[in-house]
Amino acid sequence: MIYANIKDTLRYCGIHPGLDLALKHVNPEFLASLGDERVELKGKDVYAFKVHLQTKPDDKTFYENHHEYIDIHVVLEGIEKMDIDTPENLELYEESPENDAYFFHGGAGQAMFLTPDKFLIAFPEDAHRTCGMVGEPRDIVKAVFKVRL
Repeated sequence: MIYANIKDTLRYCGIHPGLDLALKHVNPEFLASLGDERVELKGKDVYAFKVHLQTKPDDKTFYENHHEYIDIHVVLEGIEKMDIDTPENLELYEESPENDAYFFHGGAGQAMFLTPDKFLIAFPEDAHRTCGMVGEPRDIVKAVFKVRL
C-alpha cells in the first residue's frame, strides 16, 4: 500500500510500467477531464473511471481485494475513510474471480483518510474497505485507476 500526497505521485514510478502510466495521469488536468465514462489508458490493462458514492458507517462497508489489478484511489470531492488490512486477518465471504473481486468481513485495520490532496495505491496484498464515513454520511466523488499486473 502506498498512501501519499498527490504532489508526490511521480516519486512512485518504476514499480510497474502500467502503474507508471496511471500515475502520470494522477494530475489535476486529467482528473478534471474525467467524466462518467471509463477511460482506457492502455485497453483493459490500465484504465480509470469516476464514481459518485456516499460514505457509510463501518458496519455497512466491507473489505475487498484483487489478484490481477492494482487500484489507485483518488478522492476528487469530499473525504473518505479507507481501512487497509491483509486478507489473512479477515474473513473471506464471497469470491468473484471473473471480476477479480474478493470480499471480506473483519476488523478495523489501518485507517487512511483520503481527501483531494492524497492518493492511495492498493496492491493485491492490501484488502481495502472503501466508503468509510468521517463524522456523518457524505457524498464523495472519486477517481479509481485499475492497473493489471
